[in-house]
Amino acid sequence: MNIGVIRAVCFDLDNTLWAIEPVLERAERILADWMRTRYPRFPERFSAADIRAARAALMLELPHQAHDLAFLSVENLARLAVSVGYERDMAKEAFAVWHAARNQCVPFDDVLPALAKLKPRYRLATLSNGNADLGTIGIAHHFEVRLHAAALGCAKPDLRAYGALADALTLDPAEILFVGDEPQADVAGPRNAGMQTVWVNRGGHEWPADLPAADHVVVDFHELVTLLTHEM
Repeated sequence: MNIGVIRAVCFDLDNTLWAIEPVLERAERILADWMRTRYPRFPERFSAADIRAARAALMLELPHQAHDLAFLSVENLARLAVSVGYERDMAKEAFAVWHAARNQCVPFDDVLPALAKLKPRYRLATLSNGNADLGTIGIAHHFEVRLHAAALGCAKPDLRAYGALADALTLDPAEILFVGDEPQADVAGPRNAGMQTVWVNRGGHEWPADLPAADHVVVDFHELVTLLTHEM
């Protein structure tokens, strides 16, 4: 990896800056509790697993909307609501409840100190396929550029997503370091777009044998800071 040419560092969000699974599990519980109070036939008929399975099927039905998770979630809830006798409009209200809980993310302990150390040296950005709201979470001010698949109209690892990132930063792709946890979206995709890559492997996972390795691997953001600044 040629650290000397890097001018910007772009981060994935979910499972890179915070653990997303416990957040989603909590959001599902909050939504189910809300449903039981407001729309009781819904949770009587559908479990959280049922909702996820229906959304996965909807994504296959509407592949042109696969980049827009908010749309898919609302449409999925609307269809399920109608099937148990409620109006479609309840889906937007339900999604707002879920999304508020989904944004109650707590960054890993090493993330905010690392951003504080990197920001004076590099331009910082985010590119996510998810629908986290960094303003609601409270960390938007760390990043000059914040991009989401829904607004871009395409999702990682589509090369257009990384092209939009380079355009937003007005940098050559080789000047951008992409940091994330997902091998295809956060390593193979940005590499194919000409960016340098760091795989964040917090869980000790095996790298997929069919993919070329990332430029560098770190287990946390302490190692990332050491890699990029040669200091702790």
